[in-house]
Amino acid sequence: MSNESTAPWTVLKLLEWTKQYFAQADVDQPRLCAEVLLAHVLGCERIELYTRFDYSPDPNQLASYRQLVKRAAQHEPTAYLVGSREFYSLKFKVTGDVLIPRPETEQLVAEAEAHLKTLDRPGLMWDICTGSGCVAIATALQVDSVQVLATDICPKAVALARSNAEAHNLTQRVRCDVADLASIPESCSDLGNKLFDVITANPPYVADGDTIGASVMHEPAGALYSGPDGLDCIRTLLPQIPPILQPGGVFVMEFGIGQHDAIAELIAGIDQFDRPRILKDHQDIERTIVVRRTDT
Repeated sequence: MSNESTAPWTVLKLLEWTKQYFAQADVDQPRLCAEVLLAHVLGCERIELYTRFDYSPDPNQLASYRQLVKRAAQHEPTAYLVGSREFYSLKFKVTGDVLIPRPETEQLVAEAEAHLKTLDRPGLMWDICTGSGCVAIATALQVDSVQVLATDICPKAVALARSNAEAHNLTQRVRCDVADLASIPESCSDLGNKLFDVITANPPYVADGDTIGASVMHEPAGALYSGPDGLDCIRTLLPQIPPILQPGGVFVMEFGIGQHDAIAELIAGIDQFDRPRILKDHQDIERTIVVRRTDT
């Protein structure tokens, strides 16, 4: 996309050129990435590009787009470049301090929502390792009676989650604070003696030294890696759950490829956990575990 081109750079021409450029650079979903970046620069929704194929961006817009394309070709995640990502059909602000919300994580919301809607009273939920707050906030929007605690060990992540809760007008029902796994924050002492109906978690689960995608390398290591087999954090978290979960309550957790048998074995060794369900993601990969606390 040189400055010397004599033909005008229309939206259609930019998208076609960038798609080819990204494909050569091995960027994931090259057409989608190009559309997201261009829509961001033009300040419009991505779908609107299809009604503006003949539009020629002005020089400042072209310059901004070129810079974003250059960074994306170096596998900097599109969500970080534009500062947001869609999750559960909702828009969330994201920064390099949090993992980028992914479609497979939507299973946590679906399972939490399904259980909360079976209650005949307002529910109480805790989203551990909340990151951007996407799971906590999406669930609160689906279940208008639930109160949600969203925690993360990273203060910058908590600040972002709080900002997302404000953007979705949920500050009265979604409380965001710093905590290490299932430790109640000091500011939430009123929750110290309460049991939660649903606990969700998307903890670090990548094994140290595992190969990850080029774009994933830009995401925070503290939210990714968890020991030699990727299970250090999960081993600590699982025994913490039953004492704070309502009898019959649900714990929903995302995990890594090939970890389902090891996690099921860990759960089997913990009293007050029922037999877990393993859910597959959209790629037919085991990705989420759902387990209830027994009544006894």
